[in-house]
Amino acid sequence: MPLSEGQLASLLPFVKCLLVLFLLREANAALSRWAERNWMWKRDHNAWLSANELAVVTGGSNGIGAAVVKRLVSHGITVAVLDVQPLSDEFQKVRKVGDALRSGHGPPSILINNAGIGNASNILDIAPASLRLAFEVNLLSHWNTVQEFLPDMLAKKKGHIMGVASFAAFFGLAGMVDYSCTKAGLTAFYEGLTQELKHRYGCPQVKTSLVYPSWTKTRLITAIEKGIRKSRAPVMEPNDVAEAMVNQIVAARSGHIYLGPSILASLRALPTWLQEFVRDRLAQIVTVNASTAVARDGECTAR
Repeated sequence: MPLSEGQLASLLPFVKCLLVLFLLREANAALSRWAERNWMWKRDHNAWLSANELAVVTGGSNGIGAAVVKRLVSHGITVAVLDVQPLSDEFQKVRKVGDALRSGHGPPSILINNAGIGNASNILDIAPASLRLAFEVNLLSHWNTVQEFLPDMLAKKKGHIMGVASFAAFFGLAGMVDYSCTKAGLTAFYEGLTQELKHRYGCPQVKTSLVYPSWTKTRLITAIEKGIRKSRAPVMEPNDVAEAMVNQIVAARSGHIYLGPSILASLRALPTWLQEFVRDRLAQIVTVNASTAVARDGECTAR
């Protein structure tokens, strides 16, 4: 039965409201994409189709890193895989690796900082050496590799620096405080790097990306995977994370990549009671067995 003129007139404000909301959403998405391109109108997509690209991937021997390496190679990109062990030491060791790469293959245009380790220790229990190693591998290694390889990218006005953080960056959980701290630090580091590229080095052409995976089937969650699945939380495959990462690089896009339940990324904006509810639920997964390490103390484990 067709609607009367009166009924149509009463629906008109509702339709207008929906249209305004739709336009606002589209405008917001367009502005976000523009901002992620460092306010550049055009994306230099074709510049990434060169057959001479060299990518450096840390922690590329298994898990997410290995899947990323495989996908980069499928695009014709030469890949150098760096183990986490040399990156957890002084900058001079990274410098030696960089010099060897340049002499043999040329300067890299892609840097993917993927290496990471995890402990499952309480604040009072974690050994100082394990705590130091977590910060060195998960956070300071990003600083070292960027200091080594960014100058090459600035000289060419071309490059992409990508880091792998975690949804743990948005909340601290019992038994993995060190891990959450390092991942929160990566958020500040990559945001600051993006700002310095624009305002200190005048080189917005160099892209930056930070990836926030949720639970991913790697060695980092082996000890607690059963608890994760029991909670019905989704567990991603490394290939799914790697696909999103490489697509971002090939498309020459900057920005954050959130892979997992969207509510976790916006946790800080939720009411306090709801934040605590989510943290408590996640803590139950992590502390199923507080004596079992996600990755044993001192063990370097790539994602």
